[in-house]
Amino acid sequence: MNIEEIAQLEKQVLIPTYDRLPILAVRGEGCCLYDDRGRRYLDFLGGLAVNSLGYAHPEILAVLRDEAETLLHISNLLYHPYQAPLAKKLTEMSGMDRAFFANSGTEAIDGTLKLVRAYARPRKESCEILAVENSFHGRTFGALSATWPQKSRKPFDPWFRASASSA
Repeated sequence: MNIEEIAQLEKQVLIPTYDRLPILAVRGEGCCLYDDRGRRYLDFLGGLAVNSLGYAHPEILAVLRDEAETLLHISNLLYHPYQAPLAKKLTEMSGMDRAFFANSGTEAIDGTLKLVRAYARPRKESCEILAVENSFHGRTFGALSATWPQKSRKPFDPWFRASASSA
């Protein structure tokens, strides 16, 4: 399929949450993306919502190959040899007592909001969430309640404030 066909199909089957750039990415190498016409782009978008690891890096490919032969992914319901040592290293570096691993920035924001409320409730303290202007934290109710631009937050107001005040 070419870019026009893919764009038309997306209009029919996807909810339009992003404006797309008119580029059909077909492969990546290092920090560059290549489109269907062979044009090369320095990728400044690869870290959007995920880790920016680049493309086809030999060391990352080797780790993925090795892990695919053992435990590429394991449920949090089971122990494995990596999570606790990484958490220990992170708590030592940050000075915090515990770590929380999240699947995305949105989940991290929602987890933070829950921790703030869990801390404030037994103390009968109110809590106030500050948002940075022009911020975007994700599409869940909690993340949107802390997102600054009104166009993102307004359709879902007053979810956070209403649930906090009724507690």
